[in-house]
Amino acid sequence: MSKIFFVFIGLAFTAYFIGIVIRKYTIPGKNSLPLSKQFLLGIPASLLVVSPLLSVLNVALSEVNPNPQSVLVTLGIIIEHGMLVNETITKKLDELRNRL
Repeated sequence: MSKIFFVFIGLAFTAYFIGIVIRKYTIPGKNSLPLSKQFLLGIPASLLVVSPLLSVLNVALSEVNPNPQSVLVTLGIIIEHGMLVNETITKKLDELRNRL
């Protein structure tokens, strides 16, 4: 794998956590967890969301025919998942932790 792909792996995970920050400060949920808990509980969620989308980034970054539009759309989807999916998942994980 090329070095640039490793940069985009870091960028993809950073995009997910930027989505968490955007959601927390712009439109937090009614019983939203603190940002630190959302980050910690968001680690397994980010692995579930970002990992499949890395294959799209790999194809978009192919050396034969690079496609920057696909990269930007994929990063936007990852940010959106950080905004929408993470808060729900972290609330459910926190509820599960409190029940045990």
